Amino acid sequence: MKIFLKYLIQLTFLLVAFLWIISLNQKIDFSWDGIVFTGTASTILFAIILVIFLILIIQRVYLYIRHSPKRIKNNLEIRNYKKGISAIVKSFTAMFNNDAKELLIQSNKIENYLKDNPISLILKAEAARKAKKFDLAEQHYNKMLLDSNTKTLGLRGLLEQNLKKQDYHHALIYAEEIYNINSKLDWIYRTIIQILIRTKNWQKFIEINKDAYGKKIISKKEYFNSISIAKYEIALIKESFSRHESLKLLNEANSERPNFLPIVKKFANLLINNNQTLKAKKLLFKCWLTNPHQMLLEEIMFLVKKEDGNLINIVSKLIKNNSENYDSIVALTKANIFSNNWARAREVIKPILSSKPNRTICELMYEIEMGLSNNAQKANSWKSRALLGDAEKTWVCKHSGLSQDEWSSISQGEHFDSLEWTWPDSTVLNRSNYLIPNITESV
Repeated sequence: MKIFLKYLIQLTFLLVAFLWIISLNQKIDFSWDGIVFTGTASTILFAIILVIFLILIIQRVYLYIRHSPKRIKNNLEIRNYKKGISAIVKSFTAMFNNDAKELLIQSNKIENYLKDNPISLILKAEAARKAKKFDLAEQHYNKMLLDSNTKTLGLRGLLEQNLKKQDYHHALIYAEEIYNINSKLDWIYRTIIQILIRTKNWQKFIEINKDAYGKKIISKKEYFNSISIAKYEIALIKESFSRHESLKLLNEANSERPNFLPIVKKFANLLINNNQTLKAKKLLFKCWLTNPHQMLLEEIMFLVKKEDGNLINIVSKLIKNNSENYDSIVALTKANIFSNNWARAREVIKPILSSKPNRTICELMYEIEMGLSNNAQKANSWKSRALLGDAEKTWVCKHSGLSQDEWSSISQGEHFDSLEWTWPDSTVLNRSNYLIPNITESV
């Protein structure tokens, strides 16, 4: 209704103007270059309006012709934009379907329809990677580094490429650059740590963990646990040429992670070798009080030998506060066997004998029987039972489930600080082929 009223007003105005012009009948004479022109006011006014109208039409045609290329270009850009969006959708569909050929076709279309669009570069790199054309993918990743919007993706691509080639030196360079850009990415810290433990770059390992702890990427417990093991590993390296530095590092490691068995064992061993037997004894007794374990027995025996002491007396004092503990019983049994006190050893071991004794108990009973009666047949029966006995605790990786007899900072499954003293998982006990875990995990 409003539009109708608007047009009605305009039409009325034009009609009134037309009638007014027609009503102008007075004659007007004027001369131009000696020629006299005569006409009515209305005719002259109509002529002026016609000239203005023609000028406006010519101007409109001129502007239309002038702006046509731009308009055509805009229409072409809109058409290409729509085709580009369609190609992007098809590219992602191909990517999720692992169709490398179609992905490459659609990424080329994106480049044709959307000039200088980083999405095309990203998808072309992904297409090359899926097609295993790694040299071509690397070229695309390097181009990504020139654009701040795609730099991190380019660095990640180059990181993956070098990890596949096991070029850990260059992989670390790219990983650190990503970490410096965005250290909060949940995978980058773990990736750097995996690279460092594989290259055994423990000094750099400590630096990264300090930075990660300062940025609250890791907890206080994780930080101290990690650097204590790193210092333990550095101490092992320095032991051959600087016992003083090795002892200093082990002392720091033990302070940061008190009573951790592998550190205590090595620290005590070096202290004894350095004739610091009193300090070693305090260290071993303190650790056994909170964490009794068979792996400390070698150092206890070494200490007794160094001091020319009585092994049974030392072990008895050692296990005083946890004498009923399994490891304490094993320790006292071994002490009696070492001292040829066979009858006493047999009495001590009785509380942990069962219908299906584990390998350690069977081996101890073999020695006891040989010591008591020298009856090889009776003693060997214990060795036979070891194969059918209960499983015993060992070092088990909490990530892979792999078990191993000796502790190490990096498990057989290549996980750092993952070994726990527990019963092995029978479902993985007999596997022979294990896959190395993906370093980047989220890649």
